[in-house]
Amino acid sequence: MILVQFIIPLSVYAKTLTYFSPQNNLQNIDIHWLNKSLKVKRLYIAMYSFTDYKIAKDLIYLAHRGVKIYIYRDDKQMKDRTDRTYMLKNVRNIYIKAKRGRGFWNIMHDKIFIIPGIVFREGSANWSPSAEGASCYGYKCGSPENQDNNATYIANKRETYIALHNFYHIWNRKSNIDVN
Repeated sequence: MILVQFIIPLSVYAKTLTYFSPQNNLQNIDIHWLNKSLKVKRLYIAMYSFTDYKIAKDLIYLAHRGVKIYIYRDDKQMKDRTDRTYMLKNVRNIYIKAKRGRGFWNIMHDKIFIIPGIVFREGSANWSPSAEGASCYGYKCGSPENQDNNATYIANKRETYIALHNFYHIWNRKSNIDVN
């Protein structure tokens, strides 16, 4: 709760905020920003690893409230046994595509989301509890349980437009796999 109270006042004054895990719980911060998509009813996501159950449930919540969600994934990464993309298949208002991998180096490695006109999130943190510091707080667990990552939230309309333009480019590749 303290983190949320900390985020809201800063977002009024700052254009860019960066947080680091595991000292910050990026999962809570991501959910805070994702819920802002209710204002514009659009959300664009490109996420390499997606094993976070809590975020998957929040995306379903948003879709049920009319947010159209476009999710772009890596086709090989979706085959991970802990991947949560399966929870989002066939959910109304959620559209999923994946980059068809053509070899070891040809992967979709972004970790972003875009809420048009509101925020562009980027950084090293995938949507997994260990990447987001959601499995411990304030360095109170061992390093094997959490990764060192970051997430930057850019509240700038021009930057969200540029990110969205790039998203459309990768979303519309002819070689993509339609997952739904």
